[in-house]
Amino acid sequence: MKFEDLKKAILAAADDIIAREIELCELDSFVGDGDHGVTVRKGYQKIKAAIAEDDPKTMGELLFSAGMGLADTAGGAIGPILASMFIGFSTSVGDKSELTVKDLAKMFDSGLKAVQELGGAQPGDCTMVDALYPFVQSLNQADTEDEKAALDAAVQKAYEGSESTKNMVAKKGRAKNLADKSLGYVDAGSRSMYYFLRAFARSLE
Repeated sequence: MKFEDLKKAILAAADDIIAREIELCELDSFVGDGDHGVTVRKGYQKIKAAIAEDDPKTMGELLFSAGMGLADTAGGAIGPILASMFIGFSTSVGDKSELTVKDLAKMFDSGLKAVQELGGAQPGDCTMVDALYPFVQSLNQADTEDEKAALDAAVQKAYEGSESTKNMVAKKGRAKNLADKSLGYVDAGSRSMYYFLRAFARSLE
């Protein structure tokens, strides 16, 4: 994956999330404030605006621009958490001009760790981590140099992780106050993360 591929992937993922505002709000209405779609739509619009304004020339700069664009997203904690993920990506990528499967695994692992350090979520807490963690695990275990194949396999794990939140009692956010009443519903954060990862992978087609 080269610079233009990464830029295309980030912008494609942003467009996908933006288009899912209503769907994600409806999903969030079951156990949250019902505004997840609005918040992530604003965040990913800021990513696009920051990239357009900054006109980054390297992978590290591209991902840092995205992170800083997200940093001041209004509404809840999701903006800063996603910002930390992209800045984690940026730190991992540094001045690389091309990313292999192993580089992508390290990039997403760095983003995952940043999310967990800031938000404190662990797998099983019914959050976006439940989609991102298995995605990272799959990339780390990939036995292929084919980026598309490795990402597609990881995306399937992210989907399974998101689906598994139906069987979890939320431990973070507003939903944690609902205790067992949160059972039976997919966590909106895990679903938006899955959509991000899927659109990122599909951009390579």
